Amino acid sequence: MRLTNEEALKLINTLRSGTSPVYHANDLMTGREPEMEDLRLSMQLLSKGSGSVKIISGNYGVGKSFLVNAFKEIALNEDFIISSFQINNGFRLNKIDDLYYAIMHNLYLKTRPTSKVSFDDIFDIWVDNLQNAPYSDRKRYEVNTVCQELSKFNMNFARAFLSFMRGRIQRNQEMMNVSCSWLTGERNIPYELKQKYDLVGAVDKTNTLDFLKAFIKLITLLDYKGLIVFIDEIDLVINDRVDIRQSAYNNLKHLIDLSTSGGMNNVMFVFSGTQEILTDREKGFLSNTALSQRLNINQENPLENKGNLLVLKPLDSLALLSLTQKIIKLYQQNAILPANIDDHEIFKIVMRNLKVEHMVTRHYVTALIEYLDQNKLA
Repeated sequence: MRLTNEEALKLINTLRSGTSPVYHANDLMTGREPEMEDLRLSMQLLSKGSGSVKIISGNYGVGKSFLVNAFKEIALNEDFIISSFQINNGFRLNKIDDLYYAIMHNLYLKTRPTSKVSFDDIFDIWVDNLQNAPYSDRKRYEVNTVCQELSKFNMNFARAFLSFMRGRIQRNQEMMNVSCSWLTGERNIPYELKQKYDLVGAVDKTNTLDFLKAFIKLITLLDYKGLIVFIDEIDLVINDRVDIRQSAYNNLKHLIDLSTSGGMNNVMFVFSGTQEILTDREKGFLSNTALSQRLNINQENPLENKGNLLVLKPLDSLALLSLTQKIIKLYQQNAILPANIDDHEIFKIVMRNLKVEHMVTRHYVTALIEYLDQNKLA
Protein backbone atom coordinates (compact mmCIF):
# COMPACT_ATOMS: atom_id res chain seq x y z
CA MET A 1 0.00 0.00 0.00
CA ARG A 2 1.44 3.36 -1.05
CA LEU A 3 1.67 5.92 1.74
CA THR A 4 0.80 9.56 1.22
CA ASN A 5 3.71 11.97 0.90
CA GLU A 6 2.99 13.24 4.41
CA GLU A 7 2.93 9.71 5.85
CA ALA A 8 6.17 8.88 4.04
CA LEU A 9 7.85 12.03 5.39
CA LYS A 10 6.76 11.25 8.97
CA LEU A 11 8.02 7.69 8.63
CA ILE A 12 11.42 8.81 7.31
CA ASN A 13 11.72 11.37 10.14
CA THR A 14 10.97 8.63 12.69
CA LEU A 15 13.64 6.36 11.20
CA ARG A 16 16.12 9.25 11.00
CA SER A 17 15.90 9.64 14.79
CA GLY A 18 16.68 5.95 15.33
CA THR A 19 13.17 5.23 16.59
CA SER A 20 11.02 2.31 15.52
CA PRO A 21 7.84 3.54 13.79
CA VAL A 22 4.63 2.88 15.67
CA TYR A 23 2.56 3.06 12.49
CA HIS A 24 3.30 1.60 9.05
CA ALA A 25 6.03 -0.63 10.47
CA ASN A 26 4.46 -3.50 8.56
CA ASP A 27 5.06 -1.66 5.27
CA LEU A 28 8.82 -1.76 5.92
CA MET A 29 9.06 -5.18 7.55
CA THR A 30 11.66 -7.39 5.87
CA GLY A 31 13.77 -10.35 6.88
CA ARG A 32 11.48 -11.38 9.73
CA GLU A 33 9.15 -13.71 7.83
CA PRO A 34 9.70 -16.76 10.11
CA GLU A 35 9.06 -14.75 13.28
CA MET A 36 6.02 -13.02 11.80
CA GLU A 37 4.62 -16.34 10.62
CA ASP A 38 5.04 -17.72 14.14
CA LEU A 39 3.16 -14.75 15.61
CA ARG A 40 0.43 -14.96 12.97
CA LEU A 41 -0.11 -18.65 13.69
CA SER A 42 -0.44 -17.95 17.42
CA MET A 43 -2.91 -15.18 16.62
CA GLN A 44 -5.01 -17.49 14.45
CA LEU A 45 -5.15 -20.08 17.23
CA LEU A 46 -6.03 -17.30 19.64
CA SER A 47 -9.14 -16.40 17.63
CA LYS A 48 -10.23 -20.03 17.99
CA GLY A 49 -10.06 -19.90 21.78
CA SER A 50 -6.49 -20.82 22.69
CA GLY A 51 -3.99 -18.71 24.63
CA SER A 52 -0.23 -18.23 24.43
CA VAL A 53 2.84 -16.38 25.73
CA LYS A 54 5.69 -15.21 23.49
CA ILE A 55 9.08 -13.77 24.47
CA ILE A 56 10.74 -11.62 21.78
CA SER A 57 14.41 -11.06 22.59
CA GLY A 58 17.49 -9.60 20.95
CA ASN A 59 20.22 -7.00 21.29
CA TYR A 60 19.51 -3.27 21.27
CA GLY A 61 18.76 -2.03 17.77
CA VAL A 62 18.23 -5.44 16.21
CA GLY A 63 14.56 -4.76 15.41
CA LYS A 64 12.46 -5.99 18.37
CA SER A 65 10.25 -2.90 18.48
CA PHE A 66 9.94 -2.96 14.68
CA LEU A 67 8.62 -6.53 14.75
CA VAL A 68 6.32 -5.84 17.70
CA ASN A 69 4.86 -2.70 16.11
CA ALA A 70 4.26 -4.51 12.82
CA PHE A 71 2.45 -7.30 14.67
CA LYS A 72 0.35 -4.75 16.57
CA GLU A 73 -0.88 -3.31 13.28
CA ILE A 74 -1.84 -6.77 12.05
CA ALA A 75 -3.60 -7.65 15.30
CA LEU A 76 -5.68 -4.46 15.28
CA ASN A 77 -6.65 -4.96 11.64
CA GLU A 78 -7.75 -8.51 12.50
CA ASP A 79 -10.17 -7.14 15.15
CA PHE A 80 -8.22 -7.97 18.28
CA ILE A 81 -8.11 -5.51 21.15
CA ILE A 82 -4.52 -4.83 22.19
CA SER A 83 -2.98 -3.43 25.35
CA SER A 84 0.56 -2.07 25.18
CA PHE A 85 2.85 -0.82 27.96
CA GLN A 86 6.29 -1.46 29.43
CA ILE A 87 8.03 -2.42 32.64
CA ASN A 88 8.87 0.84 34.45
CA ASN A 89 8.81 2.50 37.85
CA GLY A 90 5.01 2.54 37.82
CA PHE A 91 4.58 -1.11 36.84
CA ARG A 92 6.39 -4.23 37.91
CA LEU A 93 5.29 -7.75 37.08
CA ASN A 94 5.58 -8.94 40.69
CA LYS A 95 2.08 -7.62 41.55
CA ILE A 96 -0.55 -9.40 39.50
CA ASP A 97 -3.28 -6.84 40.32
CA ASP A 98 -1.02 -4.12 38.88
CA LEU A 99 -0.97 -6.14 35.65
CA TYR A 100 -4.75 -5.91 35.36
CA TYR A 101 -4.71 -2.16 36.00
CA ALA A 102 -1.99 -1.63 33.36
CA ILE A 103 -3.89 -3.68 30.79
CA MET A 104 -7.14 -1.81 31.33
CA HIS A 105 -5.51 1.62 31.08
CA ASN A 106 -3.53 0.98 27.88
CA LEU A 107 -6.14 -0.35 25.44
CA TYR A 108 -6.21 0.22 21.67
CA LEU A 109 -8.88 -0.56 19.05
CA LYS A 110 -8.92 -0.90 15.28
CA THR A 111 -11.13 2.19 15.06
CA ARG A 112 -8.72 4.20 17.26
CA PRO A 113 -5.22 2.80 16.59
CA THR A 114 -3.33 6.02 17.27
CA SER A 115 -4.53 6.74 20.81
CA LYS A 116 -5.49 4.89 23.95
CA VAL A 117 -9.16 4.16 24.42
CA SER A 118 -11.17 3.94 27.61
CA PHE A 119 -13.17 0.96 28.79
CA ASP A 120 -16.25 2.93 27.79
CA ASP A 121 -15.08 3.33 24.17
CA ILE A 122 -15.13 -0.44 23.60
CA PHE A 123 -18.91 -0.54 23.81
CA ASP A 124 -19.78 2.34 21.48
CA ILE A 125 -20.88 0.22 18.51
CA TRP A 126 -22.72 -2.31 20.65
CA VAL A 127 -24.62 0.33 22.61
CA ASP A 128 -25.51 2.20 19.41
CA ASN A 129 -26.96 -1.03 18.01
CA LEU A 130 -28.93 -1.59 21.20
CA GLN A 131 -30.26 1.97 21.18
CA ASN A 132 -31.44 1.55 17.59
CA ALA A 133 -32.87 -1.95 18.04
CA PRO A 134 -36.40 -2.32 16.62
CA TYR A 135 -37.55 -4.26 19.70
CA SER A 136 -37.52 -2.53 23.07
CA ASP A 137 -36.81 -5.75 24.98
CA ARG A 138 -33.59 -6.39 23.10
CA LYS A 139 -31.54 -4.08 25.34
CA ARG A 140 -32.55 -5.90 28.49
CA TYR A 141 -32.15 -9.33 26.93
CA GLU A 142 -28.66 -8.75 25.49
CA VAL A 143 -27.31 -7.01 28.59
CA ASN A 144 -28.69 -9.73 30.88
CA THR A 145 -27.25 -12.44 28.62
CA VAL A 146 -23.79 -10.86 28.79
CA CYS A 147 -24.03 -10.45 32.57
CA GLN A 148 -24.98 -14.11 32.99
CA GLU A 149 -21.84 -15.10 31.08
CA LEU A 150 -19.67 -12.74 33.15
CA SER A 151 -21.08 -14.08 36.41
CA LYS A 152 -19.46 -17.44 35.61
CA PHE A 153 -16.09 -15.75 36.14
CA ASN A 154 -16.87 -13.23 38.88
CA MET A 155 -20.26 -12.16 40.24
CA ASN A 156 -19.02 -8.75 41.39
CA PHE A 157 -17.62 -8.01 37.93
CA ALA A 158 -20.97 -8.93 36.37
CA ARG A 159 -22.80 -6.70 38.84
CA ALA A 160 -20.50 -3.77 38.12
CA PHE A 161 -20.89 -4.25 34.37
CA LEU A 162 -24.69 -4.21 34.73
CA SER A 163 -24.38 -0.94 36.65
CA PHE A 164 -22.10 0.44 33.93
CA MET A 165 -24.57 -0.47 31.16
CA ARG A 166 -27.50 1.01 33.06
CA GLY A 167 -25.52 4.21 33.39
CA ARG A 168 -24.84 4.32 29.65
CA ILE A 169 -28.38 3.51 28.58
CA GLN A 170 -29.93 5.87 31.13
CA ARG A 171 -27.27 8.54 30.41
CA ASN A 172 -26.40 8.63 34.13
CA GLN A 173 -22.83 9.93 33.92
CA GLU A 174 -22.00 9.40 37.59
CA MET A 175 -23.20 5.78 37.58
CA MET A 176 -21.24 5.10 34.41
CA ASN A 177 -18.04 6.76 35.66
CA VAL A 178 -18.05 5.05 39.06
CA SER A 179 -18.77 1.63 37.56
CA CYS A 180 -16.15 2.11 34.86
CA SER A 181 -13.52 3.10 37.46
CA TRP A 182 -14.31 0.00 39.49
CA LEU A 183 -14.16 -2.30 36.45
CA THR A 184 -10.77 -0.95 35.38
CA GLY A 185 -9.12 -1.51 38.76
CA GLU A 186 -9.24 1.94 40.34
CA ARG A 187 -8.80 1.58 44.11
CA ASN A 188 -9.66 5.03 45.44
CA ILE A 189 -13.42 5.07 44.82
CA PRO A 190 -15.31 6.63 47.78
CA TYR A 191 -17.22 4.05 49.80
CA GLU A 192 -20.44 6.06 49.53
CA LEU A 193 -20.37 5.91 45.71
CA LYS A 194 -19.62 2.18 45.71
CA GLN A 195 -22.52 1.59 48.08
CA LYS A 196 -24.83 3.82 46.03
CA TYR A 197 -24.29 1.72 42.92
CA ASP A 198 -24.05 -1.68 44.64
CA LEU A 199 -20.37 -2.22 43.86
CA VAL A 200 -18.80 -4.83 46.12
CA GLY A 201 -15.09 -5.18 46.91
CA ALA A 202 -12.30 -4.20 44.51
CA VAL A 203 -9.70 -5.71 42.23
CA ASP A 204 -6.95 -7.38 44.26
CA LYS A 205 -4.45 -10.21 43.92
CA THR A 206 -7.09 -12.81 44.83
CA ASN A 207 -9.49 -11.96 42.00
CA THR A 208 -7.37 -10.18 39.36
CA LEU A 209 -7.20 -13.11 36.97
CA ASP A 210 -10.94 -13.75 37.33
CA PHE A 211 -11.51 -10.11 36.36
CA LEU A 212 -9.17 -10.47 33.38
CA LYS A 213 -10.95 -13.64 32.26
CA ALA A 214 -14.30 -11.84 32.57
CA PHE A 215 -13.02 -8.89 30.51
CA ILE A 216 -11.72 -11.20 27.79
CA LYS A 217 -15.05 -13.04 27.72
CA LEU A 218 -16.82 -9.70 27.52
CA ILE A 219 -14.90 -8.47 24.46
CA THR A 220 -15.37 -11.79 22.64
CA LEU A 221 -19.11 -11.49 23.25
CA LEU A 222 -18.85 -8.13 21.45
CA ASP A 223 -17.31 -9.95 18.45
CA TYR A 224 -13.69 -8.96 19.07
CA LYS A 225 -11.43 -11.95 18.45
CA GLY A 226 -9.50 -11.66 21.69
CA LEU A 227 -6.94 -9.66 23.66
CA ILE A 228 -3.21 -9.35 22.89
CA VAL A 229 -1.07 -7.79 25.64
CA PHE A 230 2.32 -6.33 24.69
CA ILE A 231 4.77 -5.73 27.56
CA ASP A 232 8.15 -4.22 26.64
CA GLU A 233 11.47 -4.08 28.52
CA ILE A 234 10.94 -7.34 30.40
CA ASP A 235 14.75 -7.40 30.87
CA LEU A 236 14.43 -4.59 33.46
CA VAL A 237 13.16 -7.23 35.89
CA ILE A 238 16.83 -8.27 36.22
CA ASN A 239 17.51 -5.04 38.13
CA ASP A 240 14.84 -5.74 40.77
CA ARG A 241 15.51 -7.03 44.25
CA VAL A 242 15.70 -10.83 44.27
CA ASP A 243 12.31 -11.38 45.99
CA ILE A 244 10.54 -8.96 43.63
CA ARG A 245 12.26 -10.53 40.62
CA GLN A 246 11.30 -14.07 41.59
CA SER A 247 7.69 -12.99 42.24
CA ALA A 248 7.62 -11.53 38.73
CA TYR A 249 8.99 -14.76 37.27
CA ASN A 250 6.43 -16.81 39.20
CA ASN A 251 3.63 -14.61 37.86
CA LEU A 252 4.96 -15.05 34.32
CA LYS A 253 5.07 -18.83 34.87
CA HIS A 254 1.46 -18.71 36.08
CA LEU A 255 0.38 -16.77 32.98
CA ILE A 256 2.04 -19.38 30.77
CA ASP A 257 0.29 -22.19 32.64
CA LEU A 258 -3.11 -20.51 32.39
CA SER A 259 -2.88 -19.53 28.74
CA THR A 260 -1.56 -22.86 27.53
CA SER A 261 -3.76 -25.14 29.66
CA GLY A 262 -7.10 -23.58 28.72
CA GLY A 263 -7.43 -21.74 32.02
CA MET A 264 -7.41 -18.38 30.22
CA ASN A 265 -8.64 -18.35 26.63
CA ASN A 266 -8.46 -15.81 23.78
CA VAL A 267 -5.47 -13.98 25.27
CA MET A 268 -1.87 -13.70 24.14
CA PHE A 269 0.97 -12.09 26.10
CA VAL A 270 3.93 -10.79 24.07
CA PHE A 271 6.95 -9.81 26.18
CA SER A 272 9.98 -8.13 24.61
CA GLY A 273 13.41 -7.15 25.87
CA THR A 274 17.12 -7.59 25.42
CA GLN A 275 18.63 -11.07 25.36
CA GLU A 276 20.22 -10.48 28.76
CA ILE A 277 16.99 -11.87 30.25
CA LEU A 278 17.95 -15.19 28.62
CA THR A 279 21.74 -15.18 29.07
CA ASP A 280 22.05 -13.92 32.67
CA ARG A 281 22.03 -17.20 34.58
CA GLU A 282 22.05 -15.52 37.99
CA LYS A 283 19.21 -13.03 37.49
CA GLY A 284 17.47 -13.93 34.21
CA PHE A 285 14.84 -16.56 33.42
CA LEU A 286 17.36 -19.34 34.09
CA SER A 287 17.43 -18.32 37.77
CA ASN A 288 13.86 -19.66 38.06
CA THR A 289 13.92 -23.33 37.18
CA ALA A 290 10.16 -23.72 36.80
CA LEU A 291 9.92 -20.72 34.45
CA SER A 292 12.91 -21.72 32.31
CA GLN A 293 11.38 -25.18 31.93
CA ARG A 294 8.03 -23.70 30.88
CA LEU A 295 9.86 -21.60 28.29
CA ASN A 296 11.87 -24.66 27.23
CA ILE A 297 15.12 -22.68 27.38
CA ASN A 298 18.16 -24.64 26.24
CA GLN A 299 20.62 -24.47 29.14
CA GLU A 300 23.59 -24.81 26.80
CA ASN A 301 22.26 -22.39 24.19
CA PRO A 302 19.70 -20.03 25.80
CA LEU A 303 19.46 -17.98 22.59
CA GLU A 304 18.00 -20.87 20.62
CA ASN A 305 14.88 -19.76 18.74
CA LYS A 306 12.07 -22.19 19.58
CA GLY A 307 8.71 -22.60 21.31
CA ASN A 308 7.77 -19.52 23.29
CA LEU A 309 11.06 -17.80 22.39
CA LEU A 310 11.68 -15.62 19.35
CA VAL A 311 15.33 -14.57 19.49
CA LEU A 312 16.13 -12.01 16.80
CA LYS A 313 19.44 -12.12 14.98
CA PRO A 314 20.82 -9.20 12.88
CA LEU A 315 19.35 -8.96 9.38
CA ASP A 316 21.42 -10.54 6.64
CA SER A 317 22.61 -8.67 3.52
CA LEU A 318 19.62 -9.64 1.38
CA ALA A 319 17.16 -8.40 4.02
CA LEU A 320 19.12 -5.16 4.47
CA LEU A 321 19.13 -4.60 0.73
CA SER A 322 15.37 -5.13 0.59
CA LEU A 323 14.93 -2.69 3.49
CA THR A 324 17.18 -0.22 1.67
CA GLN A 325 15.01 -0.36 -1.43
CA LYS A 326 11.84 0.24 0.59
CA ILE A 327 13.32 3.19 2.48
CA ILE A 328 14.70 4.79 -0.71
CA LYS A 329 11.30 4.47 -2.37
CA LEU A 330 9.68 6.21 0.59
CA TYR A 331 12.41 8.86 0.69
CA GLN A 332 11.90 9.70 -3.00
CA GLN A 333 8.28 10.63 -2.40
CA ASN A 334 9.55 13.91 -0.94
CA ALA A 335 13.07 14.29 -2.35
CA ILE A 336 15.08 13.83 -5.57
CA LEU A 337 18.20 11.64 -5.55
CA PRO A 338 21.00 11.57 -8.16
CA ALA A 339 20.03 9.42 -11.15
CA ASN A 340 23.47 7.80 -11.39
CA ILE A 341 23.26 6.07 -7.95
CA ASP A 342 21.07 3.00 -7.73
CA ASP A 343 19.80 1.05 -4.72
CA HIS A 344 22.60 -1.53 -4.80
CA GLU A 345 25.29 1.15 -4.99
CA ILE A 346 23.81 3.04 -2.04
CA PHE A 347 23.64 -0.20 -0.04
CA LYS A 348 27.31 -0.95 -0.73
CA ILE A 349 28.41 2.58 0.21
CA VAL A 350 26.50 2.60 3.51
CA MET A 351 27.79 -0.87 4.42
CA ARG A 352 31.38 0.20 3.75
CA ASN A 353 30.96 3.19 6.05
CA LEU A 354 29.82 1.01 8.96
CA LYS A 355 31.70 -1.38 11.22
CA VAL A 356 29.81 -4.47 10.09
CA GLU A 357 30.85 -6.56 13.08
CA HIS A 358 29.09 -4.13 15.44
CA MET A 359 26.28 -3.10 13.14
CA VAL A 360 22.60 -3.62 13.97
CA THR A 361 19.54 -2.64 11.96
CA ARG A 362 19.06 0.67 13.76
CA HIS A 363 22.65 1.74 12.97
CA TYR A 364 22.24 0.81 9.33
CA VAL A 365 18.92 2.64 8.89
CA THR A 366 20.14 5.89 10.47
CA ALA A 367 23.36 5.73 8.40
CA LEU A 368 21.33 5.11 5.24
CA ILE A 369 19.06 8.12 5.81
CA GLU A 370 22.06 10.27 6.72
CA TYR A 371 23.62 9.32 3.36
CA LEU A 372 20.38 10.11 1.51
CA ASP A 373 20.14 13.48 3.27
CA GLN A 374 23.68 14.35 2.23
CA ASN A 375 23.18 13.39 -1.42
CA LYS A 376 19.65 14.52 -2.21
CA LEU A 377 19.28 17.12 -4.97
CA ALA A 378 16.07 18.71 -3.73
